[in-house]
Amino acid sequence: MKFLLLTAVFIALLSVKATADGAENPPANYQKETQDSIPVELFVLAPCESCHEEDKFRQEVSSQLTEAGFANPDCTVYNVYKDSGAAHFEKTVEKYRLELTLTDLPAAVVEGVVYQGSYQEIGEAVAQHARASAESGQQGSAVASGNPEVTSGPNTENADTDGEADTENDLSPSAESLFHSAFYRELHQVGENDTTLVLFVTGACESCQTAEAYLQNDLSDEKYDLLIYNILENENAMVLRRLMQLYDVPESGQQVPLLFSRESYLSGAEAILDGTAGMLANEAATGSWEEIISRFAQETGTGKISKIQLAVTGFINGLNPCGVSMLLMILSILLMSGRSFYGGSLVFLTGKFLTYLLLGFTIGALFSVIESTVFQTLQKGMKIAFSVLALSFGVFYLMDFIHVLRKEYGREKLRLPERFRKWNHTMIRKLTDIPQHFWYPVLFLLGIVISAGEFLCTGQVYLASLLYMVKQNQGFDIQLAGNLVLYLTAMCVPMALVVVLVSRGKSVMSASSLSLKILPAVKLAYSIFFFALFLALFF
Repeated sequence: MKFLLLTAVFIALLSVKATADGAENPPANYQKETQDSIPVELFVLAPCESCHEEDKFRQEVSSQLTEAGFANPDCTVYNVYKDSGAAHFEKTVEKYRLELTLTDLPAAVVEGVVYQGSYQEIGEAVAQHARASAESGQQGSAVASGNPEVTSGPNTENADTDGEADTENDLSPSAESLFHSAFYRELHQVGENDTTLVLFVTGACESCQTAEAYLQNDLSDEKYDLLIYNILENENAMVLRRLMQLYDVPESGQQVPLLFSRESYLSGAEAILDGTAGMLANEAATGSWEEIISRFAQETGTGKISKIQLAVTGFINGLNPCGVSMLLMILSILLMSGRSFYGGSLVFLTGKFLTYLLLGFTIGALFSVIESTVFQTLQKGMKIAFSVLALSFGVFYLMDFIHVLRKEYGREKLRLPERFRKWNHTMIRKLTDIPQHFWYPVLFLLGIVISAGEFLCTGQVYLASLLYMVKQNQGFDIQLAGNLVLYLTAMCVPMALVVVLVSRGKSVMSASSLSLKILPAVKLAYSIFFFALFLALFF
């Protein structure tokens, strides 16, 4: 009995010693099995509804950490295609001053260190980083020594002093890019009686293929137009983000396929298959997209040219000395002829107005074609050419301002060539020989001929204004035509005032003297206008 008791005591002592030794020297994998993983932030660009890239990324990195001995992987995935993910991505890039853009995704950020590559490569690099941190006992003191193409660190060499990162967010809506997008241009062509749906898709997306096939085949009997944009092409991803903002699409619906009508949207293949017929049945789906386009332009910061700007610019253009001088010649002939002064003046100005309107429609349509994506190279070349011309005109008008201020009228650079002026004067003088029944038709034709001739002078500002209107309106349509009519009406106001001034007892000479007095101000205004146009086109 005593022997058994001593044996039991001995075994108990051995057990206590083994336990103590185990506490002092734990197994090699003990720390790994109980060590929690350091926080890992995963960033992925995943717009596709059916691809589940967020789950794939998280699962791959978590499995790599688990295999490395970390029982509780702390991995958070942020889909940068959604608003919250994009916001956190920007904050992370700013916090660690990283040279990381959306084109670099997918990526993982661990304690300020960036890992890029495939999901598997990123997972392996993150696991190695976590092991190194656990072994050192100091977070952030070790950097994984894996594939150097997968691993990069925070950028501190070129960091801004205020701590802001120099990032390039490819999905941040750019006003210039959105305004020149195919979506913006094509939606401008939708009429009041048209029913148009807009579908956004991406490549290798089963849900997108399902939705696209349904809309193109199963609904072929429905009368509607379908515009399809791949978010991997051109500015379409930015356009979609802007539309999601305009339609208040929640994060759960920020995915493709995404279908828009002018009044509502459907997110996901199932919703599109179930709800498109009802969307088309709604009368609100038919009509112009002008309201959406207007909000689209307004919220990008690229608003339409204001009516006041148009009127002021047109009024200043109407003060052009070339046009005023020709008008004074016509008025002097009307006074000497004894014929209807107001009637003749109105017919002459009508001829000028219609000529400039026709020139505006023709040149505006040409500019509109050049603005299309088919002629991007030509568009850039013309932009540079107009920038150079605008700068040159600004300098020349500034020089003319100095000359007319000194009353050195013969030294003006920008005025109607002498040959054209003499020809116009000859044509005007022949008015006195015109029979009464041809009087108004000849005045009308004279307005056309003189306008075409003085276009070399007056047309400088007119062409620049027309180019700006086409650029702001992204094409030639009814709205631009209305703006053009407003501009030309304002341009005729100074001429109409000259007519009224002369008719109320003022001589042609006094009107001519007044035009000379305001000539310096006109030249200076033109110079400022062209310098401003140069800055707008060049920068």
